[in-house]
Amino acid sequence: MKQLYYAIQTILRGRGSNVTKVISLSLGLTIGILLFSQIAFELSYEKCYPDADRLVLVGSGRENIKTGEKAQWWDRSLYAPMAAALRSDLSEQLECATIFFNFELKKVYKDNVELKDVQYAYTDTCFFRTMGVEVLQGNPQELESSENIFVSESFARKAFLGENPIGKKLSLDKQRELTVRGIYRDIPENSIYKADFLGSVYRHGGYITGAGWFNNDIFFNILRLRPGVTREEINLGIGKAMEKYHPSNNNEEWKAVYDAIPLIDLHMDNSDTRTRLKIYTFLGFAIFFVALMNYILISIATLSRRAKVVGVHKCSGASTGNVFNMFIFETGIIVLLSVLISLFIIFNAKDLIEDLLSVRLSSLFTWNTLWVPALTVLFLFLVAGVLPGRLFSRIPVTQVFRRYTEGKKGWKRSLLFVQFTGISFVMGLLIVTMMQYNHLINKDMGIQTHGLAVANTGLAPEEVEHLVGDLRRQPMVENAAPAARNVIGEYWTRGLINNSGKRIATLNFNFCTPEYVKTMGITLIEGTDILKEGDVLVNEELVRLMEWADGAVGKRLNDFNEVGAIVGVFRNVRNYTYYGPQAPIALVCSKGGATYFYNVRLKEPYEDNLNRLNQYMKEVYPTKSLEFILMDNMMKEVYEGVFRFRNSVMITSCFILLIVIMGLIGYVNDETQRRSKEIAIRKVNGAESSHILRLLTRDILYVSIPSVLIGTTVSFFAGKAWLEQFAETIELNPLLFIGAALGVILIIIACVVIRAWKIANENPVLSIKSE
Repeated sequence: MKQLYYAIQTILRGRGSNVTKVISLSLGLTIGILLFSQIAFELSYEKCYPDADRLVLVGSGRENIKTGEKAQWWDRSLYAPMAAALRSDLSEQLECATIFFNFELKKVYKDNVELKDVQYAYTDTCFFRTMGVEVLQGNPQELESSENIFVSESFARKAFLGENPIGKKLSLDKQRELTVRGIYRDIPENSIYKADFLGSVYRHGGYITGAGWFNNDIFFNILRLRPGVTREEINLGIGKAMEKYHPSNNNEEWKAVYDAIPLIDLHMDNSDTRTRLKIYTFLGFAIFFVALMNYILISIATLSRRAKVVGVHKCSGASTGNVFNMFIFETGIIVLLSVLISLFIIFNAKDLIEDLLSVRLSSLFTWNTLWVPALTVLFLFLVAGVLPGRLFSRIPVTQVFRRYTEGKKGWKRSLLFVQFTGISFVMGLLIVTMMQYNHLINKDMGIQTHGLAVANTGLAPEEVEHLVGDLRRQPMVENAAPAARNVIGEYWTRGLINNSGKRIATLNFNFCTPEYVKTMGITLIEGTDILKEGDVLVNEELVRLMEWADGAVGKRLNDFNEVGAIVGVFRNVRNYTYYGPQAPIALVCSKGGATYFYNVRLKEPYEDNLNRLNQYMKEVYPTKSLEFILMDNMMKEVYEGVFRFRNSVMITSCFILLIVIMGLIGYVNDETQRRSKEIAIRKVNGAESSHILRLLTRDILYVSIPSVLIGTTVSFFAGKAWLEQFAETIELNPLLFIGAALGVILIIIACVVIRAWKIANENPVLSIKSE
């Protein structure tokens, strides 16, 4: 216990440097633990289900019969009847199968009060058995009724305030009433199939949205394989079954192929997810190792001052092992304090962290993932304790009789090298994320987003006409037009067929009224606007794909007999935003078709008029779920993931910069103290203050320039990889990274100059006298 006592006394005597150590380690641990835990969380996607390795999702694509070439497009959503058909035909290979549909975005109400941030989906009676989700109350067979739902355990507590929810009511858009018939165990957040409540996929003897074998291929079909069934076997079985149920998928050139994709591979199959996690790994290790190296740097910087103390301990009978243990105890206390401060930061910044990472802390830190922060702390303790401990324990006993000077700078410079590399990496990446986010928010979408507001709900045709007329009469409204689909997101889709009868792309089409183009601010570049039923407008991308060099007006879309001739061409609209490539789009005039979205062009001031409009909707249409949202706010929601990633990089950058500055100040303090006599003699011999500052700065530049170049170069390639998820990106100009590198070097030089200014201007007599 003597070693522990001496460790505590040492910590109390060296309060200044130890406070710096604790702050540095606390910041590094906070970000490191969060990022490493986020990585572990995402790597465990879909592994929450019993025997998750036997769960597969059916995907489909096309393969060239002659060449074996795979088509570029691949669907992971298919037809509603597929799960039931495969359950029947492949019973020897399947334990069960289910369907899952979560594309509906209606508002959820309880007692006419909207419940915010509710996720719901539609499924069949086999969902719980297939996925292995425990049903706490109710009979899953009750999901055969379209008016019944099952709620998750946590949603039941939150929405019904602890009361038994069985028999209670919810409504969708204040129009469709749902009755709670059961409760199921929460599905963890690291699952694509998480839902607060599940409704029935059945409607009127069929499925919702009129789904069948030849339309609305928008359902996820999930299978639970029997033990021992391989992916190849089930793929062959699915192919044979689909030849019976969907023979039209095949033609002379292409055939349909199916693949049972393991559920646990789905999340990591996404290249954007893999890239993001790689960057999170870089960021985590960057700040973690910068904090660790900073601790070691500050510890080694005290070597010359603590050498005599070590010598005294050895003269008093302490062995090398005793001295080593003393430093291990010292590190343990500091790490423990750092862990406590990190926990304090994490739990007091809970809301901010959950917003940045899009996951609750209770899901991030579970019994299955606690090994990640535990391993992080253990690694920190071992490295931070062992390296300085070995150096101090090897100090010879003779140092008690003479002044010990540590002239070797290799350790210190190596640690500074790591720190400078880390800060330059995150600063370069920060520039990329900030510029890309601003680019996405301000990039022209092909529509006039400012002043455009959108609401969605289902109404009868006569109600639509009355509502739109009422909207146009409001003093705050410039124009209004309904449409079947939202301007942002996927429209109705079908194959775009060229003149040779070959599918060349996926056509996005939207049914809208004659005022739609004007309301949205879409620019016509050829022909006229839609006026009568069946008129069609197409975008530039569709004309390019169809190779209509002589113009599109008067032509018709192949294999789309339900619509009329093309009357005009409009400038490209990015309905997929800039996450996806430009789609070929057709706007079809329909004055009485299905309408779900209501678009309004507001007059200025937009925010005030939006509030006035929504207040009017509540007063005049209290039984309708009509709340308008500005398009600018919708765009921020679309790019929320980019915004959060940018903020994560920004916070990491600030923390690393603070840690590096603390380490750099400690290094300069140690260098000026160690070289105080040398500096004094130089000044006596005529050296100016600027010469002294140049001397100290030059030593730092030898380390900082190569490390900053390496860190900036790595950030260039990391930023380039991150940008691959977008169809439209900023130009990665090398001058940006050169500017970032110069900025980091200037910060380093400024820290050195400010900290060394006193010793450079001090009377040399004082330094020599102290010797």
